[in-house]
Amino acid sequence: MLSQRDLRRAVRHGERELRAAGGDMLSQLNPRNILRDARDLALKFTRDDVLQAYFAPRIWGVLAVVFIFVLVSTVCSIDAMMRFARAAGSFRGLTLPFGAAVWAGGVTGQIYVFAIWLEGLAAQRDREERGVRLDIPPGFLAYLKYSRALVPWILVGACVVLPLVVMAPRAPVVALLLLLLSVIAPFLFKKIIA
Repeated sequence: MLSQRDLRRAVRHGERELRAAGGDMLSQLNPRNILRDARDLALKFTRDDVLQAYFAPRIWGVLAVVFIFVLVSTVCSIDAMMRFARAAGSFRGLTLPFGAAVWAGGVTGQIYVFAIWLEGLAAQRDREERGVRLDIPPGFLAYLKYSRALVPWILVGACVVLPLVVMAPRAPVVALLLLLLSVIAPFLFKKIIA
């Protein structure tokens, strides 16, 4: 049984770990870190042999998933543009740039998260082939901390999930279908192609 002192020490260690994870996640919001992480990921796709060996034979499946992401983002941006035009009043001239920003953010965020996921699948397959065992902490906070995926998830939330939530009261079937397409596409990719 744990003594009171050991219990307090464990709680303090957990709090420190949570604060460290929070600080690391906040550092991901620094514009320099965002650009560095995106550049590093792009360079991995062009220079990493393990990732290229995993990615090249599955290119058609990846393109299908990217097409679904473009479709979902297009519908979200059109709906957001229509709602913005109704609510903007004298700022209707900003409707098209607003829709373009929603579309670009949605596509970029979804593809970035998918690319991070593909990188993880390639690394996992390589570790299994080499017999290397790696313990990655479970949970969503650990995922955000170690994958550097906070910014793309913010983009997905703001440019895909939020428009779908706003769309849901008027077109619940369409919103649910788009959400399911966007969520299920990567898992079908993994099940069928990977």
